[in-house]
Amino acid sequence: MTTRDSRTGKLVSRCMALVAEESGGVDQLFFTNTESKKTDELENDPHVNVSSLDSSGQWASVSGTTSIETDRSLIKKYYNPTLKAWMGDIGDGTHDGSENDPHIGIIRVKITSATYSISEKTFLGFAAKVVKETVTGQPASVNKLREISESEIQSWRASH
Repeated sequence: MTTRDSRTGKLVSRCMALVAEESGGVDQLFFTNTESKKTDELENDPHVNVSSLDSSGQWASVSGTTSIETDRSLIKKYYNPTLKAWMGDIGDGTHDGSENDPHIGIIRVKITSATYSISEKTFLGFAAKVVKETVTGQPASVNKLREISESEIQSWRASH
């Protein structure tokens, strides 16, 4: 899920599928239609938040800046034919959802900071903890929160 401030000043979120991670995981890549409103908004203001949740309840929220990549070799490197379902084929022989479709681009998010949770419990352990804390009236502490600063990310990026 990406969230950013649209031109109206409202927060706008979009579900997106992560295509790849680069630079040791501090660059996240997502496919996009370069002719979409989303890419117009990102060109006007590249700041974005990306959040994700896994099945165990662990989550991450990362902030970063975006760039729209149209390098065909990068697109071909990560292209998957199922992308055609999202891009479509307009029947002109060029805009067909293939790896050569000029409307296919990549949103690169260069992470600048991150907050994430780690759970050492299984789903059943998580549920038991929530039930216990509900009965005792104590706040549930099922995850440990961690933060990664901009300077830590810069050090990581430099080493990868």
